[in-house]
Amino acid sequence: MSFSLSRTLRALRLPLFCGLLWWVGVGSAQAAISCTASMSALNFGPVELVDGGTPPSSTATLDYTCTNTGNSAEVATICFNIGDGDEGLTNFNPRVMKSAAGNSLKFQLYHPTGNTIWGSTGNTAVPNPYIATLSVPRRVSVFTPGTASGTALMRGVLLPSQGGVPPGDYRDNFGGIHTSIRLSSNCGTSASDNFPFVVTATVAKSCLVTADPLNFGSIDGLPGMGNRDQTSTINVTCSTSTAYQVGLSPLNGSTAGAGAMAPTGGVPGNTDTVPYRLYRDAARSIPWGNVLNNNTLTGTGTGTAQALTVYGRVLGSSVNVRPDSYRDTVTVTVTY
Repeated sequence: MSFSLSRTLRALRLPLFCGLLWWVGVGSAQAAISCTASMSALNFGPVELVDGGTPPSSTATLDYTCTNTGNSAEVATICFNIGDGDEGLTNFNPRVMKSAAGNSLKFQLYHPTGNTIWGSTGNTAVPNPYIATLSVPRRVSVFTPGTASGTALMRGVLLPSQGGVPPGDYRDNFGGIHTSIRLSSNCGTSASDNFPFVVTATVAKSCLVTADPLNFGSIDGLPGMGNRDQTSTINVTCSTSTAYQVGLSPLNGSTAGAGAMAPTGGVPGNTDTVPYRLYRDAARSIPWGNVLNNNTLTGTGTGTAQALTVYGRVLGSSVNVRPDSYRDTVTVTVTY
């Protein structure tokens, strides 16, 4: 009886001893920090580039979370690395988006503040990953780690002077191989997660127009005077490969480029007018009006300014006016 009882007591002690060892092991374990992250898409939206100004910027949001399975709170130093993207082909400064036709649109990615380019550890061209610190509390229980989260904005900028970029949809994909997370103060320890994202933009068809005055100077107001010819220049800048038509509309509403200059008020009671015509050719045989596909001037954009000559004529045979200053306004319309 006693032998049998003794064996029973030893069998009961064994599980208690093993359980005690298990708790001791956990209590002495080192803290374990791991981090995950996600980045929203960076979308510049529709952009017009022919005006030569500074293109709009855009932002994307980085969300990150770190977990702690250890028994003590830790401060995590997290390094977020970004490479060149699928379309970059080692282009880091600037980075490059591509269209389906293979055209390039240059852009750059920056840290949330300042003008530091967002790069990656070990990249000699752009060596600046974004570094964040996060206080992560100890684990709550065996099955519940401590967690802490943070956010940061990534700023995207399109480079200026890209008026020659053809219209279209542009994209660069920063997949898993182009992003990574590293831990520790020197950004040297790899983590298991990345934060893939895409950068997109749509270059819209656009045109910009400026015009110089058409000044006929001083003319003889007597009947029978000869025609007075002068020229002016219209500068049209349209996005590459964009077809356009330029129409001219005098203030009197003529659709055939036949206007009339009115007195500017220097002579009280003067109601005389000076008729003129606008042409597309130096011989002044092809009128320049505003009827699409009829008497407008057509062209195709190159992304740079194209100078168009307006050939003007005051018809001497119809001039019999009082001395005065005469003026008219011509509206230039670019349709594309």
